[in-house]
Amino acid sequence: MRDEERIKDIFDLGIIGGGAAGLFAASFAKKRGLSFLVLEKTDSPGKKLLLTGGGRCNILNLKSAVELKNCYHDKGNFLYPALSHFPPSEAYSFIENELGLKLAEEENNRIFPASGKARDVVDSLISYIGRENIKTLFEADKVIRNSEGIWEVRSRSGDVIRSKNLILAAGGSSYPQTGSAGDSYRIAESLGHAVIPARAALAAIKISGRDKIKVPAGLTVKGCRARIVQGDKTIRETEGDVLFTHEGLSGPAIMELSRDVKKDSVIKIDMAPDLTDKILTDRIGGAPQKKLSNVLGMFVAGAVAENAVMTSGADPDITCAKTTKEIRRSALKAVKEMTVQVRSDPDIKTAYVTAGGVDTGEVNRKTLESKIAKGLYLAGEALDRDGISGGYNLTICIAEAKLILDSLLF
Repeated sequence: MRDEERIKDIFDLGIIGGGAAGLFAASFAKKRGLSFLVLEKTDSPGKKLLLTGGGRCNILNLKSAVELKNCYHDKGNFLYPALSHFPPSEAYSFIENELGLKLAEEENNRIFPASGKARDVVDSLISYIGRENIKTLFEADKVIRNSEGIWEVRSRSGDVIRSKNLILAAGGSSYPQTGSAGDSYRIAESLGHAVIPARAALAAIKISGRDKIKVPAGLTVKGCRARIVQGDKTIRETEGDVLFTHEGLSGPAIMELSRDVKKDSVIKIDMAPDLTDKILTDRIGGAPQKKLSNVLGMFVAGAVAENAVMTSGADPDITCAKTTKEIRRSALKAVKEMTVQVRSDPDIKTAYVTAGGVDTGEVNRKTLESKIAKGLYLAGEALDRDGISGGYNLTICIAEAKLILDSLLF
């Protein structure tokens, strides 16, 4: 078949990428009555959505736009027009009333599908959009804007899709098996955009000497303070839960630091922020026959307490009566200043989010249209922006998609 015979009708909108940003853009296009086509390289859209929130999909964070602005590192000002244009409260209403997906709120304003199943998010989007408006196994190869101002997207197999406007939302470089393999960056560079090198964000880290820390994999310590240090200087600090893994650490507090760590970075963790030397001293003095690990276990998980006593060099069964000042301080330090060294750069292939992407200075923040290529819009992890853990990354994908659809002019 000749290439000319493969050329489709001209759509109002072409969407490269069937992830969160692309699927919500398609939903808003459907609501507006536009002709559109989602171009997805894998055999089904929404694969990465199925992984989010531990398979539960933290679809939104219901904070106000003003509060959300501070959840995207140094990109808050760039993203604020999208967040204020379509705040989470309106996104919540759209998802429940238009997509027909019942939602439920959990701690820290996090919103999940009431069913607790990420699959229901994907299914509701596909059902609303219509499978006929999603073309799977379409791997975008070359993208051009022809002399008539029409966008042409050619697949590796030679199919060509044409549209008046184009959204580039093919994701970042994390979890490439879901389709996010850097296509956004390749396409954007071919159109003249500068791309900030991608790196892992919201990723677990591997640490040196994990075998010497006698805390089992799978244990979560809640309410920690974690910070990256360089000498006496704190580079970045976060608060949240820390999860011990087989090779290192994960959990919200660690994942939020991961975008700023690299091999040999040093992290200090306070696993009992409210515990002081005076409080511990008083507790020890009031329970002379108790084991030191049991007293520490009143403030942290038992395994963490036992590891702290072991770190102090004392007998694991030492009682409070036999605990010296040096042992007490050493054990307390192991709880409040647990120090680990990062063994290797966080793995972008297993990061939940990618930092880096198309330089936001080349994108109009009020419309998300490219300043370089008219009619090209960028959304999702194609852009150099990322948020902290807690539903913020999907929240901004939805807001970006709505801003773009409301900015389209024909």
